[in-house]
Amino acid sequence: MIPNKIGIGLAAMLVLLLGSALDAPAYADEGGYEEGNGIPCEAERDREMTLTLSESSGLPGDTITASMSVTLIEGDRPRGWREAGFAWYDGHGIVGDWVMAEVKDGDGNPFANYVGWSVPVGETLTGYATATLTVPNVAPGTELSVLVCVGHSHGPGDMHWLDFTVESFMVVPEALLGSIGIVGALLGAALLYGRRGN
Repeated sequence: MIPNKIGIGLAAMLVLLLGSALDAPAYADEGGYEEGNGIPCEAERDREMTLTLSESSGLPGDTITASMSVTLIEGDRPRGWREAGFAWYDGHGIVGDWVMAEVKDGDGNPFANYVGWSVPVGETLTGYATATLTVPNVAPGTELSVLVCVGHSHGPGDMHWLDFTVESFMVVPEALLGSIGIVGALLGAALLYGRRGN
């Protein structure tokens, strides 16, 4: 008689576990796309650029650090490359807002201060910028790109991007935790009852 009661109790717990597993959380898609902008920035000049990310994947709301460098060649005017814009890009448009950062040389001098100066013949000048980005609230598994555009609205420009994956976070439903507790209690009671019968 006891094994039948335990079997019925375990079957009920299995139904609860399966029901709670199907109760998946919903994710909101963040708006803010710039409709129809196609390419978010144009590369007028092809310069050597690097982009590094502190993480290649993360959860919505996490922060990552994006760092870029651009190497200017002779004749380039650093003032025209004074800003770097970092953004999340989903293949259709920008997700959220641009994060702007000042481009500086290796000594920390802003490119904006290079008024009327050009990179001399046979030399190069490398500029650096860093920004903190917050992973947007999009569906888990979404493949985004972190995009950096360097230049300014009236100057030359270039762009670079790296892929980033939005991870899913695990939500343990309360029903699952409760059903585990109930199963444990039933097994404990069955063990105690079995010992009393001996």
